[in-house]
Amino acid sequence: MKSINMRRVFLGGLLAGVLINISEFLLHTVVLKRDFEEAMRTLNRPSAMTGGQTLVWIVFGFVIGIASVWLYAAIRPRYGPGAGTAARVGLAVWFFGSLLPAIADANLGLFPSNVLVVSTTWELVQSVVATILGAWTYKEEVTP
Repeated sequence: MKSINMRRVFLGGLLAGVLINISEFLLHTVVLKRDFEEAMRTLNRPSAMTGGQTLVWIVFGFVIGIASVWLYAAIRPRYGPGAGTAARVGLAVWFFGSLLPAIADANLGLFPSNVLVVSTTWELVQSVVATILGAWTYKEEVTP
């Protein structure tokens, strides 16, 4: 079995992370801006994030992108290369990283249902597309 090409994982993960960060920016500053601000007011939290908080979310987007491409590289020998395998990874990443936390938030009543439904649906598409994009750059190491 070939080893994972970590240079390509990192490269693809950065590409996926760029897409994730742009997508999350649009989701929270355009699509859900008013709803999210109202939800934060209801929780007695400031609606505007500090620079440090923004930086954490940006780093988080890149970490998720890198982890998604790494998982793609790890399952690729079993499922085969290509967009179908990458989409499976994107679905798994979405399930554990977006859907389950949204169910927990809904159970606790932290956010209104429209915010959770829109963000979770948005993140499903985002996760699958970002993983496919990142996986597109992945190639196994060629050993002479």
